[in-house]
Formats: sequence, C-alpha cells, structure tokens
Amino acid sequence: MAQEKELQEKAARYFQERPPNFPDGRPYNCCESVLLVLSEYLGIESSLIPRVVTGVGAGFSLNGLTCGCISGAAMAIGIRYGRERNEESPQVAWKKVGQFIESFKDRWGATACRGLTGLDLKTPEGLEQYYKSVHDYSCTDRIRFSVGKAIELLKD
Repeated sequence: MAQEKELQEKAARYFQERPPNFPDGRPYNCCESVLLVLSEYLGIESSLIPRVVTGVGAGFSLNGLTCGCISGAAMAIGIRYGRERNEESPQVAWKKVGQFIESFKDRWGATACRGLTGLDLKTPEGLEQYYKSVHDYSCTDRIRFSVGKAIELLKD
C-alpha cells in the first residue's frame, strides 16, 4: 500500500512539474506520467518510455479523445498480460483493460479527455484554461486513481 501511494504521488509530480522552459517544455503528459511509474512498478527499464506515449496524452495530442491515463494503464496491463504471438489469446489483457475502463468510467463519468475536461485543448484559450484550473486538480486526481487501479489489476 505504501509503494502504491508513493507511485501515485510520483506520477502526480511527473504530471505537475513544469520545466524551466515552460510552456515550450511541458510537464510529462497524463499517459507518460502513468506509464513511467507503472513500468517502474513492473521493473521495466526502456528508453522507449515515455517516448512511445508522448503523442498519446491529452486525448491523443490535444484532440480530446481517450484520456491518456486510460491509455497509459492499458499499455502497462499489456506489458504484463499481453500476448507475444498471434496464436495466443488476448482475453486476459482485454478483461483487465475492460475492468480498468469500467472503474475509470464509474469514478469519472467519461473516458474521453474532452468529456472529462470540458475544454478544447487545441485552442490557446482552452489550453490556458486547462493549465489554470484543470491540469493540477482533476487531471492529477485521475492520474492518482489510474496508477492505483492499474496496480490493483497488475497484482493479480
């Protein structure tokens, strides 16, 4: 439980810490933050993380689609339970990702970034409002929730 809380807070820090050259440099996005700590939990070290998910955060590159927290958790679940060959069944990974999505939807009421934030992040006004009143608050709470729920599913 202590490790889970520590990883939740580490993900929140990744998500909130603005680099000195902000806004050109940005904090890690939701997907990067979740996958970074979950891969640490799984003992995975790769130069591909967070690179492979940089375009996935904020609903896929600010497009408001699937929340990056969901994507990051799904990728971590795939790392642990995904198949290596097409002859293998994807059922375990599908079931666990499905459980994660249902829990997320039950908790937050939506799975799409735009539905969760109510903002169009592709506009300067939407992005400004996001950093002012959403990023460090409700999105950070979703990151903590996602890390905790994913760890619960990864323990099985």
